[in-house]
Amino acid sequence: MQDLVGIVRTEHEMQQALACIESLTRRAARVSVRGNREYNPGWHTALDLENLLIVAEATARSALERKESRGGHFRDDFPDKDPAAGTFNLVAQQDGAGHMRISRESIAPMPRELKAVIEEMK
Repeated sequence: MQDLVGIVRTEHEMQQALACIESLTRRAARVSVRGNREYNPGWHTALDLENLLIVAEATARSALERKESRGGHFRDDFPDKDPAAGTFNLVAQQDGAGHMRISRESIAPMPRELKAVIEEMK
């Protein structure tokens, strides 16, 4: 994630990251831990691994869907801010089969008085 889905991102790198995540997910399915949690640092890592990979995939797929640069995240292949992208949130969800789906959900327009304050600050 640090190397391929960092602050500066490109589509090619994010596609590479998704392939790596898929490979790691297959490997993680075979992970097991012996013993108990006392004095066993691998115990929590093994328990957390599936969730870490789910979050990594959601992050990479959401970043890939966003075709602009905004805030602290920069798409080297889409360096400009897209005003239309400020009208929706990207939502990541797993379907019943475990496939990650990214959807766009509209957000309410900003109240006039708040928009005026923000415009003043520019």
